[in-house]
Amino acid sequence: MVFIVFAGCSKDKIETKREKLLGTWVSIDKTDTLYFTTDDDFFKSSGYMISDHFDYKLFDDSIEIGYRGRLYILIYPTKHKYSIDNNNLVIDFSNKRCYGFPLKEMQYLKEK
Repeated sequence: MVFIVFAGCSKDKIETKREKLLGTWVSIDKTDTLYFTTDDDFFKSSGYMISDHFDYKLFDDSIEIGYRGRLYILIYPTKHKYSIDNNNLVIDFSNKRCYGFPLKEMQYLKEK
């Protein structure tokens, strides 16, 4: 019974984060723009990719990202630590190469 209560709290926490994530996010250095459009996919625009499609899945402290864009190449999803607080989003790509992203921590601000 206690397990169900904890699982429910964790699920509510992820749902809250998912709601905060929806919208447009611009990187601090202005190199990337992420458009989180649904509960499981987003689009990314940068200097060399325009509105390329990715999917994602949220966990307690990490986000799994997979490429689903126009190039139709087989890219396995990768998991990265992330945090979201007010209008700030941080995703740490330094642990593993994620297609379309630099191998470093990226900081984004939510566009209003």
